[in-house]
Amino acid sequence: MRNAILLVSFGSADDAIRAKTFDRLAAEISATFPAFEVRQAFTSNFMIRKLARRGIAIDTLPQAIDKLRGDGYEKIFLLPTHLTPGEEFDNKIKICASDDVEVIPPLMTEPLDEKILATILDCFKRDDDEDLILIGHGSPHRHNPVYESLQRLAGDDVHIGVIESSDTPNFADVLKRLQDRRADKIVLAPLLFNGGVHVAEDIAGDGDSWLTRLAAQGFSVRVIRDGLGSFESFRALYIDKLSNNKKILGSVI
Repeated sequence: MRNAILLVSFGSADDAIRAKTFDRLAAEISATFPAFEVRQAFTSNFMIRKLARRGIAIDTLPQAIDKLRGDGYEKIFLLPTHLTPGEEFDNKIKICASDDVEVIPPLMTEPLDEKILATILDCFKRDDDEDLILIGHGSPHRHNPVYESLQRLAGDDVHIGVIESSDTPNFADVLKRLQDRRADKIVLAPLLFNGGVHVAEDIAGDGDSWLTRLAAQGFSVRVIRDGLGSFESFRALYIDKLSNNKKILGSVI
């Protein structure tokens, strides 16, 4: 059988970010699974159009699936870099499942693997006197229980927050935790595969960002701007996920 792994991401218009996150993971998947064709697709039409204006062609997910079918691939495994099963995953990825398309769940899916948290904490190193805030995207269409599970595992000096104002834990929730702990020094880090515009604006921007709001409350704040996909140890979790998938292993026999 001719099989393919399709790496599906929200997308980024930043060439450097794409190179050190999506492209690097795709190359690592190809090296680990040489029997598979490895391709990429984005779920953000905005990102695809923005790159197209610069002459960079990225397929939408339906386009990528159609091309793989046209090229004779009999089984397609969709691997999302979307960390949690949120709106993009539900509305653009999960619906693509069919007889020849297998959708692999996001990395951070219930029940949450404690190894994921340990890897995240190893990526975002901090001093003993610093509290860590991990800021995820959140979802406007439903609350994601993954954030609550991650908080239960994380301990008192790690705080999970989300950017989406309609989701929780929001800024007020995290601020209360910090005040209850009498925290002083804070590290802000993106609970995102690629940081990009969310880091530049929502997390560490000059406007109404988490950085400016925390600084206004008197906290000393340090920002880590790299998304999790920039770290080899975190990308290795995706390789492990593929390596432990019995359908993938069985498809090359």
